Amino acid sequence: MSKRLHILHLEDDPADAELVEVALAGEGIGCEMRVVATHAAFVAALQEGEIDLVLADFALPAFDGMSALAIVRSSHPDLPFVFVSGRLGEEAAIESLKSGATDYVLKNRLARLGPAVKRALAEAAERAELRQTEEALARANREIQERAEGYQNLFNSIRDVIVVTDHERTILHVNQPALRELFGYELDEVTGRDVRILYAAEDDYRRTAREIFDLREPIKGKILEIDCRRKNGEVFNGELYALKRLDSRGVATGNIGIVRDISERKKTQAALRESELHRYQLQLELVYAAEVQAKLLPRSYPHIPGFDVAAQCLPARQVGGDFFDWQEVCPGVWSFTLGDVMGKGMAAAMLMATVRAALRSVAHNRPETAVRLAEQALLPDLENSESFVTLFHAQLDTAARRLTFVDCGHGYAFLRRNDGRVEDFAPRGLPLGVTSTDSLLEGTALLETGDVLLLYSDGLVDARPELALGNHSLAACLSGAASAQEMVGRLIGLTEQQGPVPDDITILVVRCTT
Repeated sequence: MSKRLHILHLEDDPADAELVEVALAGEGIGCEMRVVATHAAFVAALQEGEIDLVLADFALPAFDGMSALAIVRSSHPDLPFVFVSGRLGEEAAIESLKSGATDYVLKNRLARLGPAVKRALAEAAERAELRQTEEALARANREIQERAEGYQNLFNSIRDVIVVTDHERTILHVNQPALRELFGYELDEVTGRDVRILYAAEDDYRRTAREIFDLREPIKGKILEIDCRRKNGEVFNGELYALKRLDSRGVATGNIGIVRDISERKKTQAALRESELHRYQLQLELVYAAEVQAKLLPRSYPHIPGFDVAAQCLPARQVGGDFFDWQEVCPGVWSFTLGDVMGKGMAAAMLMATVRAALRSVAHNRPETAVRLAEQALLPDLENSESFVTLFHAQLDTAARRLTFVDCGHGYAFLRRNDGRVEDFAPRGLPLGVTSTDSLLEGTALLETGDVLLLYSDGLVDARPELALGNHSLAACLSGAASAQEMVGRLIGLTEQQGPVPDDITILVVRCTT
């Protein structure tokens, strides 16, 4: 043997110990022998470790070999132990082997010692290898068990119901607690039964069989909508992901169905469709309302001798609360109106139509009288809607070139003289819908050739806040314009680079040409 053995020898006779070492050397067994004769020395040597073999005499004056064997087996169960004794009866030999001794050799037959030691070492190596194999197998089993438990926990943690069946659609396994939560069944209530128990409709059961589960070869999974039935008989909308169960070679060994409750999703989808339809209908109604509102505004510019008139209304939404109007109330006398109902959208548009109609019906009166009569008719609607209307209403006597007006809280109006001067209008009153005991006062202005009357709504200021500083910048925009329509276009152009307009924008221009 190439490796030198570390041998612990329990022996009280040095001569016998020397004979044992010579016998081993004769068999080619090199060793480092440590000879002890007492219990304390034997235990100390064991504790120091690095012992490959224990040799022991059977009987010593202060210690015995069987006690030594018991000590070795309690702390070193695989360490080879061979008795080397002068005398050893048959009963003692059998008892030693039963107690864990590897072999025994009589001192008068030391020729057997070498083979006995070699056999003891070989058996010890085999036992060690077997023990390592068993430990490795135990570790592998623990890992398999832990992994299986992990997979089972993962399987049971999935909230969708996973139904595993064979080719005959018999349920083999289902994950809990998802089965209980979704269908109300316990595992033993469905295991071994046909998966039909989970279906509410026979047609769905047959359809899934025809498309997936009756097939015996691997196919791509499909998502199907089916009606499922709970244990209590309740039916719900389910989504089934149906696929084949495959082994490690890709061979189909059964079926897998993954089921989830999509009842709430179906309700949400239905509500969304209904909401979308409602939105579409509302959008359509807004389109119609915008068309109607556009038709309520004057559809062509009036032909007034000595005057040029243009206007434009740009709603912030499809419909708005601004409006402009003109009409010839009697020969040579025209009324001009620009109004702004508080708010935007459909509600403001409805009020706008009402205000326009009320004012048109009384526009033949003087401006102050016409506005008072219109306010009396409109007051209940304005109070109920908690709204008000700012309004600039005027009459133009074209022959006298005299403008008579009332300003009901509007303020966005001025007169640009031919020489560039800007004249604001006074007096001003309160908006329609704001109750007051003050009388509404009229104002007058005479127009000359080149003078321009400009009326606009606060939407222009909202789009360009710097215009709120005064009317001179707006008046400057009108310089050099050849027509009332060009003037309107210039003012509308001020808002084109500002993105969506925040409020309705309305502009009305009356230019004295002769």
